[in-house]
Amino acid sequence: MFAPTETPLAETVSALALSYADLGLAPPSFTPIAADALPDRVRPRLDHVDGMTAALARHAGCAVSVNVQARTRDQAPGLDRLRRRVILAAQADGRPLALGLLSVDLLALPPSVAAEALAEKTPFGTLLANAGLPFLSRPQLFFQLAADATLARFLGGTEGAPLYGRLAHLALTLPGVERPAERPAARVVEILRP
Repeated sequence: MFAPTETPLAETVSALALSYADLGLAPPSFTPIAADALPDRVRPRLDHVDGMTAALARHAGCAVSVNVQARTRDQAPGLDRLRRRVILAAQADGRPLALGLLSVDLLALPPSVAAEALAEKTPFGTLLANAGLPFLSRPQLFFQLAADATLARFLGGTEGAPLYGRLAHLALTLPGVERPAERPAARVVEILRP
């Protein structure tokens, strides 16, 4: 389970640092911003509680595919976490749409869904939707940053171009007597293509 032990700012710094450490690089700096400060062209893709895959599919007008760039699996008693860096791309033409830094609590998922997550063939949001698992992707922090060489390479942009992203917590929604309960399932930092 994910416990809210860090602030959203610290979570975002940590996710970027881990991902860039895998590359042997220092992570880029970013500036937190309010949702209403997001440009109109990116706000619909970031400021929502749907999964990012669904928002990107609406924007691109086609299904979204996943290209796993790096993965790590941490296992210990009571822990089974998959961390991965992915490029979400338009299935129609392969153009990159977003970079995702995902950390999934595999123990929070039904075993068949956890196995599909490990197969890494389907974007995580699509995988949950296909399994009929209702979920919310709650934004915790929005930010802007300038594309460094790594982000420009992953997203097909140019160095120095302004980029926007978010930290979101994904939770499965479970039926409850009074109101649905939420089971934390993943944390993700998502950075959009310009």
